[in-house]
Amino acid sequence: MRRRQRLAVLVALALLPAAGLRAGERLYGPEGNRLRVYELDAAPGAPAESVLIERASLDPERGRDVNGMVCPLPDGSGRFVAGEDTGQPAVPGGWGIFERDGAQVGKLTATSFASRYPEPYGCAFDAAGRLFVTELGDPGFRESNGQLILWFPPYRGQRSDGYCKVAVGLGTPTGIAIDRHGRVYVASASHAEILRFAPPFPTSSDAAGGCGGRDASGAPLASAVQREVFVSAEWTSGLVTYSGLALSPRGTLYAASVATGRIGEFDLDGRLLRLVLSPAEWLPPFATGNPQGLAVDSRGRLYYADLDLEWQDWTLGPGPDGKVWRIDFDAAGEPRPPALLRSGLQFPDGLTAIPAE
Repeated sequence: MRRRQRLAVLVALALLPAAGLRAGERLYGPEGNRLRVYELDAAPGAPAESVLIERASLDPERGRDVNGMVCPLPDGSGRFVAGEDTGQPAVPGGWGIFERDGAQVGKLTATSFASRYPEPYGCAFDAAGRLFVTELGDPGFRESNGQLILWFPPYRGQRSDGYCKVAVGLGTPTGIAIDRHGRVYVASASHAEILRFAPPFPTSSDAAGGCGGRDASGAPLASAVQREVFVSAEWTSGLVTYSGLALSPRGTLYAASVATGRIGEFDLDGRLLRLVLSPAEWLPPFATGNPQGLAVDSRGRLYYADLDLEWQDWTLGPGPDGKVWRIDFDAAGEPRPPALLRSGLQFPDGLTAIPAE
């Protein structure tokens, strides 16, 4: 868990039944190197959660160390992708491919510029079925060796090819979101900004597909990239250490600021519309926690994974009581106070709401 503690230091510079949800909708949430699944439409008194993938130290045969975001493959198979770094540093981390039951059937690995080992985190599929992922690089203020990587289907086997790096030299890239125009948003925690990358994107890992460059490791790099700073730090609103991202049903972008305990909502021109979550306290610890990963369910309700940051020798690190919260909205669309769904978690860093198939 030490590397996750370093990430938290960097970033710091009982589920309720819900009528109207799609039957079988679940919330996937990695924590403590395991993958928990929360049943969003569980009946009162029924089991509300389970551990789909146990961490490798507790289940050497089937367990895997899973972290970051979880993304279902768009082929309807029930398979999904998640950050997987079992056995590091001997085995490089990457993005595991898992069956519906949690069995790992493949892994995607790319070169990394991290000084010790790669840190897989974000994932998102676009309309063409291509997979965008983020790799953090080295945690640290103003560190700039993270990456945005694009993988091409099919996704199977132990692959270390079939990808193109869209951008390198990023500042601790974490959450990813893709809007209806195919533009890719990436939270950059250590640079206090959200980046936006616009299509066209490469279609293969060679020059003919728009990936004719090479990075310092010799890996394929996009020939041309349309990149802009979508949002910089909103100091007056306290949105600084951007982490989780999620699109709302009305097409706006939710963005978490983990160290300052806030969630903002932006339109797609980069204007801050409002704060969806704003703690009463000026400094952590915050009663409403430290939002890292974000997810939105089929009813438009917002969930966030809370790292429970606390002071440790003048720095902030993850506490022992990580949580998952839900924010409901009233009839006028205004956010209600967050409702606590789960506590006692160890480093809950990502969330994904996956509807029924």
